[in-house]
Amino acid sequence: MYDVERILAEPILLEPLRRAVVDDATPAYLRSAKIKLTARCNLRCKMCRYGRGLSPPELDTEAFSRILDGLAELGCRKVHFSGGEVLVRRDFELLAGRAADRGMKVTLTSNLTLLTPDRAKALMRHRVRSISTSLDGATRKTHEGVRGISGSFGRTLRGMRLIAKERERRGRRTRLRVNFTMMRENFREYPELITLAVEHGASDVLPMPVDSKQRALRLSKRLIREYDEEIAPRVAELRARHGLSLDERYVHPFGVGRDAIVDSASGDYAAGFYREHLCFAPWTHVFVAWDGLVYLCCMTNGRIDPLGDLARETPREVFEGPRFAAIRAEMKRERLPSCHQCDMFLAENARLSAALPETRTAPTPRRSLRVVA
Repeated sequence: MYDVERILAEPILLEPLRRAVVDDATPAYLRSAKIKLTARCNLRCKMCRYGRGLSPPELDTEAFSRILDGLAELGCRKVHFSGGEVLVRRDFELLAGRAADRGMKVTLTSNLTLLTPDRAKALMRHRVRSISTSLDGATRKTHEGVRGISGSFGRTLRGMRLIAKERERRGRRTRLRVNFTMMRENFREYPELITLAVEHGASDVLPMPVDSKQRALRLSKRLIREYDEEIAPRVAELRARHGLSLDERYVHPFGVGRDAIVDSASGDYAAGFYREHLCFAPWTHVFVAWDGLVYLCCMTNGRIDPLGDLARETPREVFEGPRFAAIRAEMKRERLPSCHQCDMFLAENARLSAALPETRTAPTPRRSLRVVA
């Protein structure tokens, strides 16, 4: 989701959202979209299904351009591009420029190993607002053990330096964020990773507990306690030293307390929030896959039936259509299992829920939410 501050501040935005959620009215606007342009990837990350020869058909430049135009017509304010690896598409800069020209904030996720000086310049020309990359260890051995390709550590660091250099040359304020997928083999390197990332131009480091499907990679309760007792204090110290956010989700990504440890060890990273609260993404956000199929969000990609097909329909037809309306109604009754595994929109949903208390729902029993890997 995007621009929650403005939604909360302007009745002209908050009231239509309330009517859409409470009264089942057609949403008055779309706020953000995530487009997974490709399933192709040049790395072989152990926690990811991409990068192992997966190469399904993708929509072409013209089709994605039409989709971007349709999203803009719905009032979309932000589009986030991801993959696979977005830079395997030679038309990526063109599509980023198309979105920017239609008035949308452009952000992207890339491992940056394919970034060249010319491509870095193109991204800055199109005023890309934020770039997320990944470092999964503070050392080459750890990072490449996770990412599966020799040399990827150095190429990602080189890509970060290219972005930082071009950002400074053009006087841009583009944010460069490092995502850190935390798992058993690398969580102890979080403190050193903070310093490494900042030295290479990062604006922030986001710890991301590994997805719940990968049970063998998740931290056990014992390891989460070790993190909280031994690693978190060093993380807080280094984040403060480098001027990074000290929000709890950055310092204690597994939560604090017994219930949080139990939830996180089971992959329920939402810490029980969705037992009583809605996720507002179905009313403000769409996820588009490489083939044009539409889902609620990245967590529901492939886990629910598609809600539409932008190879044949317009974004308006899908977002305002019957399948989207049906799943919104379903989620008001009971959240999807994937909701409880997701911490992506927690802060935004908490603020919207506080502003719209009538959307709060009866609590769901904790035991029904366990994820069986």
